[in-house]
Amino acid sequence: MRVVLLDELCWNLSHSDLPRARRYAEQGIALARKLHYLRGEARCHNDLGTCMTLAGSADEALKQHLAALRMFRSLGMKKAMGYAYNGMAKCHILHSHFATAARFYNMGLLLAEQRHDSADQALFLTNLADVAWQQDSLKQANQYIRRALLLFAILDNLPGQANSLFTLGKVQARQQQPDSARTSLLEAVMLYRVLGDEYGLSGAYTHLSVVLRAQQQLQPALDAATLGMRYARQVGSPERQQNSYQQLAESHAALGQYQQAYRMQQRFQHLRDSLVTEVNTRAMATLQSRYNTHEQEDNIRLLTQRQKVTQLRVERDEDRIQLLGVIVGGLLLLVVVGSLLYGQLLRSRQELAAQHQLVAAKNTALEDAAHELRQLADSKARLYAIIAHDLRGPVMAFTGVTELISFYQRTNDQEGLRHLPELVRESAQSLNGLLDNLLNWAVSQTGELSCHPEHLHARELLSECYELFQTSAHSNQVQLQYDADPHLVLYADQNMVRTILRNLVSNALKFTPTGGTIRLQATPDTTDPTQVCVSVTDTGPGMPISQLKQVLHPRQPQLRASNSGGPAQGTGLGLQLCRTFAECHGGTLGMSAGPEGGAMVWVTLPVAGNILKVDPTQGQPSFQTHTAA
Repeated sequence: MRVVLLDELCWNLSHSDLPRARRYAEQGIALARKLHYLRGEARCHNDLGTCMTLAGSADEALKQHLAALRMFRSLGMKKAMGYAYNGMAKCHILHSHFATAARFYNMGLLLAEQRHDSADQALFLTNLADVAWQQDSLKQANQYIRRALLLFAILDNLPGQANSLFTLGKVQARQQQPDSARTSLLEAVMLYRVLGDEYGLSGAYTHLSVVLRAQQQLQPALDAATLGMRYARQVGSPERQQNSYQQLAESHAALGQYQQAYRMQQRFQHLRDSLVTEVNTRAMATLQSRYNTHEQEDNIRLLTQRQKVTQLRVERDEDRIQLLGVIVGGLLLLVVVGSLLYGQLLRSRQELAAQHQLVAAKNTALEDAAHELRQLADSKARLYAIIAHDLRGPVMAFTGVTELISFYQRTNDQEGLRHLPELVRESAQSLNGLLDNLLNWAVSQTGELSCHPEHLHARELLSECYELFQTSAHSNQVQLQYDADPHLVLYADQNMVRTILRNLVSNALKFTPTGGTIRLQATPDTTDPTQVCVSVTDTGPGMPISQLKQVLHPRQPQLRASNSGGPAQGTGLGLQLCRTFAECHGGTLGMSAGPEGGAMVWVTLPVAGNILKVDPTQGQPSFQTHTAA
């Protein structure tokens, strides 16, 4: 197939003829889209990202690798996913984000170990060694590269051995072992020559120049730097050319050839400045393109929502008409059946018994229909109650703003009054977001709402909820706190999690007296490492065990009474909404007494990726706390 051929040509030329390789990758993407060949398009995206990385365009390369990763994941291609992770790590290396690069390399290594793929394990071990070398973790780098070199030797993989020897030479040079470094680099040069890898030769010769200069072999060091520059120009790699110019300048300076050293340093500076300018220009163009795309997506989303609302209204009217027709038809059928039964009653008692059975069956059907109508009416009433319940939070925020206006006017606090428009704007935006989420709940009652999980930072979600309710908490003289580890990530639907947090915090505000405290917290579930426990704890009056069981009953939810300002009556439908959304993620809703009195309500949600960042001196997760009083 032509797409596969273009992919192979791009890969084979990526280290020798970069412009042609890039053209082949772009042609392969266009052809694969035309043929609806997703596998080929993903591979060409990944190869194009490699070409852009070699050209120094890290941001554009990362965009290509991300597109490839999404396609590989949808196709279940774990081996190809590892290659995408590898490319994304190289993009972060260009920005000197070595910790992020190491994380992507470890993800690729994990996939390779799961598939028992020795070749890919060796590849990612080599890359991890290179990142450790960049971070001066020389002992760890040495361990990585020697494991990789052993695997490549077992597999008789010459390119892998060459790259491993190259990395080993760099590590040994950094460890002040010039003789060993020189031997490893010369072996790498020999293998690169056998393979015809000019990109590898440019890097090996450049680092060999550093080692030879450290051994005071100045002329051989200059010759090695010159060869490194020649191969860097042949492959068209700006990164390798920068390194070669720098080594040429240092070698000429060591030989006392200061004019040549100055000229090489000028070329190095000019090349670096041109690359920075090009990257900035591309970044600005990318940002402008993203802005235009997001604006168009927002317009399309708004039109789609309006169309859905109209469609829901039409479907509701059609359902009512159909229901009315069924009822009328049922009544007509009942009249006909009654007439037949009466006629047969006059003819024979045997036929009368049979007709009695038929009437009983029809009555049962009518009772079922009536029961379904009552359930429909109950669902409608429940939906209205949920709307009123979920809108109560932002309305309370508006009420808090009016109370603050009165307070600031009485105290003549001009600074507080200047902040009020911002509070009103935030409350209005929160109200608009709630209306969107309520539309999702209405759709869920028809069975059409689907869960779209994504990676969400728990700390950002709690911070967003904190910002929503801090005005109400301040006006009620209640402390609102939240804490979560910055590295704790959920895999859940964003809108559903927001709705859960809003309902739990809104209920806690109702039942917390003046001077009380409400605490939002997200921690790993101690009983299940695949789940995160998101909890809301208050210092309200709490509730007895019997009422606690009644609240948790899925058919009889009731809210507890509050001592903060009188009894609080509620339908408990907010908890039903929380339970429904938690179960959509395979989680649960629970409630118990708080450690300081009051109540604690929690939900469990799936975790994503690495969970906690542990303080090695304490052995406990480190958190930060924000408080609103």
